[in-house]
Amino acid sequence: MDQSSIIDESEQSLEQSRRVEPTVSDKMKRTESAALKQKIIGFIRDVQQSKLSVDSLPNTIQQKISDFEDEFQDLWKESDEYLRENGEAIEKLVMKPLCSKLISIDPVKDREIEFQMKAYSFVQAKHLEIDENIEKHKMFNSVVELISKIDKVETPREKLNCIVNAGKQTSAIVNQMANNQPTGADNLLPVLIYATLKAQPQKAYSNILFVSYYRSPKRITGEDEYYFTTYESTLQFIEKIDYHKLNINPQEFQELSKERLDTIKNSSNELSQNGVFNMDAHQNYVNLQMIKMKIQDLQRKSKFYEQSKKYRLKFNQKQLNNITLNEIPDFYDEYQNLYKNLIEMQKDIHNLYDLTNEIIKESQSETKKTATRKFFGIL
Repeated sequence: MDQSSIIDESEQSLEQSRRVEPTVSDKMKRTESAALKQKIIGFIRDVQQSKLSVDSLPNTIQQKISDFEDEFQDLWKESDEYLRENGEAIEKLVMKPLCSKLISIDPVKDREIEFQMKAYSFVQAKHLEIDENIEKHKMFNSVVELISKIDKVETPREKLNCIVNAGKQTSAIVNQMANNQPTGADNLLPVLIYATLKAQPQKAYSNILFVSYYRSPKRITGEDEYYFTTYESTLQFIEKIDYHKLNINPQEFQELSKERLDTIKNSSNELSQNGVFNMDAHQNYVNLQMIKMKIQDLQRKSKFYEQSKKYRLKFNQKQLNNITLNEIPDFYDEYQNLYKNLIEMQKDIHNLYDLTNEIIKESQSETKKTATRKFFGIL
């Protein structure tokens, strides 16, 4: 493709298309802009051919876009009312042809978050403590589509617009379902998490970095910054999702997680083909989640001091020869409760031991078995 056509064929922004006088795209085709046009084309070519340091690319590109804006303004002396939209247009001229080169910023983390979204797609509205009729709202599908669209658009502004519009529509849904009662980020975030799990974008983290790296901070302010930050929090939640962050029974979480993992293992189409995901590593992660649940349950049951306060134990500090005949029935009941608790703990410890051994047996090498045994303190 002719490099000059990158600029000539670039789509105009909405603001640019509404202008009566010539737009940035129009003026870039004129003879007066020939030198600036060649500078932009040359810079795009240098980035595409990896002639610039990768580490410094975000700062370099932002600075170049700012320089191109200044040079365009010096050349055409546009009125102040057009400065913002001109800057947007020049950002698009530079970034649209570079998107495919720059977008895969952190493919490993993209893959991990994508897998999390696949693995925990069983999450329902009730698990996030939101209205179970949320999907019936007329705007919910639009939010899901906007989040999916982030992967498809090619400039920092377009990606940010998708995020912001998804956030605005989610806010509208939350407000309407709350009968316009006061709501905040605590109400917005669970719905955005649910919509993102439905949308399952493939380059979720790289899209966030792409906007952060290549969109000027002065263009991520106010409402845009709020919804952008909220979407970042959404991905952080999904990346670290586990049962105690959800309103779900641990046993149900374990069963649904295992079912989804089995489905993914048996389907070659469950994950995008970009890169390779270590399925065994994620299986270990899920196994550790199960063990973590059991350990936390054991920890709760083993806190006898807290339990003694909760159940108001009468005899834990009393000598046997000081117990009266009238207190014997209460003493026996207290003994029964403690004995029942101890039996339950023994069963849980046995189940935890069996699960740990099962994971060790599933390990594919002696090195993995040794490492797993060390992790659980068996060696």
